[in-house]
Amino acid sequence: SSQHSTTCRCRAEERGENSRKGLQFLLQNMTNCEFNVNSFGPEGQTALYQSVIDRNLELLKLLVKFGADISLANRDGWSALHIAAYCGHQDIFLYLSIPLHTRVIN
Repeated sequence: SSQHSTTCRCRAEERGENSRKGLQFLLQNMTNCEFNVNSFGPEGQTALYQSVIDRNLELLKLLVKFGADISLANRDGWSALHIAAYCGHQDIFLYLSIPLHTRVIN
C-alpha cells in the first residue's frame, strides 16, 4: 500500500507532476495506486475544492474529467460552487454552474 503510493509519486515526479500532461498521466494510470479523487485531505477539503481556492480552472476541469464530485462539501459545509462565488472566481463559478452533460472538458 505505502509502496504503491511511493511508486505513483515517483512516476508523477518523473513525468512532471506540475504540468497538466503529467497530472493527466498520473490520473489515467492510477490503477496500481490507492487514490480517490474525492478524498478529503487533513484540511477537510478535496483536490477539487483546493483547485477552486487556487483559481485553477484547468486543474478543476481535469479533476472533473476523472470523476471529482462537484457536489461534495468541505467540513464547513461549503461546496466548490459556494467557494467560487465567495472568492469571486466567476470563470469557475460559471463552469461549475452549467449542467454536466453540456460541460466541455478538454
